Amino acid sequence: MKVAAVVVTYNRSELLKKALTALEEQDYPVTQIIVIDNASTDDTEEVLRTRKNKARIRVHRLRNNTGGAGGFYYGMDVAFDLDVDAFWLMDDDTVPRPEALGELVRRMEEVAEYRGGKMPSYASSLVKWTDGTFCNMNLPTLKWNGVKPLAHGKTWLDLDCASFVSCLVTREAVVECGLPKPEYFIWFDDAEYTYRLAKWRPGIFVPESVVDHLMPSNEPITWDMVTKDNMWKFGRGAHNQAAASISLKKPRILTDLTAGMYAFLKGSDVPYSLRAQLAWQVAKGVVSNIPVRFPTSMNRKPVRRLKHDRNDM
Repeated sequence: MKVAAVVVTYNRSELLKKALTALEEQDYPVTQIIVIDNASTDDTEEVLRTRKNKARIRVHRLRNNTGGAGGFYYGMDVAFDLDVDAFWLMDDDTVPRPEALGELVRRMEEVAEYRGGKMPSYASSLVKWTDGTFCNMNLPTLKWNGVKPLAHGKTWLDLDCASFVSCLVTREAVVECGLPKPEYFIWFDDAEYTYRLAKWRPGIFVPESVVDHLMPSNEPITWDMVTKDNMWKFGRGAHNQAAASISLKKPRILTDLTAGMYAFLKGSDVPYSLRAQLAWQVAKGVVSNIPVRFPTSMNRKPVRRLKHDRNDM
């Protein structure tokens, strides 16, 4: 299996250096690394231009910040034109341990043998925080029968949903299910995409594949944390979850969203003006009808394409 790593970065050059070094030190080498620079305003552009690379690295600098969702959309579209079998997705604060990719590939191949040649749509790593505990932002969601492989002596679990912090997506899954939705910008873009892939064919969780997520803290994010300053993020999260619930025909997502909002906002100090904004974003998400786009080179034109507004380095 030939693998292209897709790394999306924005204004975190020091973390990006660690991520790229870790990718170059994999015991199962990546075929190529695609870096999407989301119009960084720090020294990221200079770092990428002057870095002495040990692997094949292509940099695409976008002229505007498209968020994580837009970055992965553009990155996977670019990587699809390469002669590779899978796409390894991660943010710039992800540091894969040396065996991480190899374990994902080996488990995928094992699953294919076990299931008559059908690979999972994606494979997700165990994501740890800096102190070695499980990263609360990257908890995968099991299929209702996701533990069944354990009864057959296997080590993987079947997934419904995972994060983009080390997610290996097969080429055939992209052909069947398309690309991430760039309109999501940030939050729940990875959940929507992996849910969509898993509806076609389940993903897998591979605990032997370990990556470190260098987040500043490991606190779970809850709706009672909403403020005027971070409303733009929480609003997008509310919108995107509602939109995904409708497009994926998974009412449970919307039920969990509204129940979670009620539980955390009840009795909290969040102003009612911000609660109203959240409710409005949920309503907008329900009627958003965001299309699924496929790689440009597939020449499918059911919906309007987005222009790749980038400078290649």
